[in-house]
Amino acid sequence: MGLRDAANAEMKRSWRRMSALLRRPKSVCAGALFALAVLAVAGGQPPRGLLQVAMAVAAAALVDLALRRLRGLRLGLPDGALVTGAIVGLILSADSPLWLAPAVAAISIASKHGIRVRHRHIFNPAAVGLLLAAASGASESWWGDLAGLSLAYVAVLVAFMYAVLWRARKFATFFAYVASFLAVCFAAGAMHSALGADAFRNPILNATLFAAGFMASDPPTSPSRLPMQVAYGAGAGGLAAALYLWLSGLAYPFVALLAANATYAAVRLRLRVLQSARREET
Repeated sequence: MGLRDAANAEMKRSWRRMSALLRRPKSVCAGALFALAVLAVAGGQPPRGLLQVAMAVAAAALVDLALRRLRGLRLGLPDGALVTGAIVGLILSADSPLWLAPAVAAISIASKHGIRVRHRHIFNPAAVGLLLAAASGASESWWGDLAGLSLAYVAVLVAFMYAVLWRARKFATFFAYVASFLAVCFAAGAMHSALGADAFRNPILNATLFAAGFMASDPPTSPSRLPMQVAYGAGAGGLAAALYLWLSGLAYPFVALLAANATYAAVRLRLRVLQSARREET
């Protein structure tokens, strides 16, 4: 009876740990991204993409654990690194050299540990690595957003994003980003801009949804309060649209997101300075 009770207690503890893990936004996001990778390959994307994602995730996790150890931090599940690696692997072209995705993922995680303000990283790590990759001429296809598949797959993409946004409570950021991006592109399309019209079709629409749902909603680098979520999402989406219409290319989401990250970090720092000044006055 004692052994049975001990086994039941251990099972309950394991279930509680698993439940706690599944409640973490990063864990939910990582699971959604891995599911997208499998679905994309099943839908006809190159199977090599799964190997690319796996290598990027492994590199991101190892670098994250190594840098945590170097900084004297407690080691744990590197779920943030899993998300970063998966995003990198899903955006870079599946026919890229196999060393590229792990290298970009490693750089992304290094930026997370190296670029910090008040012990908190301010930039979305995947955006940093992917922007550097784009600047160096790396090929991107965003195959993980199901862009190469039929329009029906957009519903699946939205379903996965719903789970991530619900857990992170970032619906306002998502809708503000998408609405702002499409509004700017609609205005451009009304003025006979081909790029503006293309924003409502696959693959630009899929890339916009992916960027808004899995990158702009990153909890550590985006606001949690509703008014700030709206301002942050609208600013990032509007800037992304402007850059897309002006420069075309594939770097526009990363530039816009990093600019929004920097603005949010500056606002947060300013608010802390004002709060500290008020406390000193009282």
